[in-house]
Amino acid sequence: MVKRFSPPVLPEAPADLIAVAVGGCEVIMAWSERGSGGLGIRIERAAGIGSACRFSEIGGGGPHVAAFRDGSVKPRTIYSYRVHAWNADGKSSPSNVIGVTMPRSRTELPAD
Repeated sequence: MVKRFSPPVLPEAPADLIAVAVGGCEVIMAWSERGSGGLGIRIERAAGIGSACRFSEIGGGGPHVAAFRDGSVKPRTIYSYRVHAWNADGKSSPSNVIGVTMPRSRTELPAD
């Protein structure tokens, strides 16, 4: 009997990531799933703008999840986001990177 090797099959990367800052205290994100979508999604965030930033995982979701709310942001800060699909063989390449500039929070007093 000959064993056949099957190369890993990674899920396709999510596409069309968008993000909106809400009231200086949260970011709402949405994206499009491609292919079978894998077993879930991992959301990553970095301080600053661009794909060269240092990203850290901040959350995730199960299969067919296409939105996430990040309530751990700070007002007047710039963030970048990207998402990956994952399965038993590993994770996809990242989605597009989207930058978000958080406004001043509603409770902050204006600067003099």
